[in-house]
Amino acid sequence: MDDKDREEPQTFAVFALPEDYAYHIGQVASIGSDGLRVVRRQISISEPYRIEVVPLNEVSKAYYESKLSLVRIAIGVVVLVLLACALYGLAVYWDDLAPGTSIKYGLFALAVVYGLNWTFKSRSHRLTVSVARWPSGAADRHRARS
Repeated sequence: MDDKDREEPQTFAVFALPEDYAYHIGQVASIGSDGLRVVRRQISISEPYRIEVVPLNEVSKAYYESKLSLVRIAIGVVVLVLLACALYGLAVYWDDLAPGTSIKYGLFALAVVYGLNWTFKSRSHRLTVSVARWPSGAADRHRARS
């Protein structure tokens, strides 16, 4: 077989990195040309999980859902409002500050970055996949009844 004839599987989307597989047991880790790569639990100390490839022809239904994460947006707005109140207070009472008072401008900048990020970049993504295949023993029982 030539190297041209052998095609390596391509990865189209990665949902979990290999170091995070332990937190995504039973979930799709990635989608590739060979199918869905699902993280499965394995009884072993050295390898507590394994990647099971589900061919795409066994997938009966798949849909992608993208929504706004309202809780994170609300937290971002609260952070920005609190920051605006703090800056307003500094501007109004600047002359009343004690001499030698230090203000950490970097913390204000960090709060602005996080508040804007949470407010305008909070999206929730969900991929739901239904696999149409019989569990190992169920197919034999179904054939026996038919």
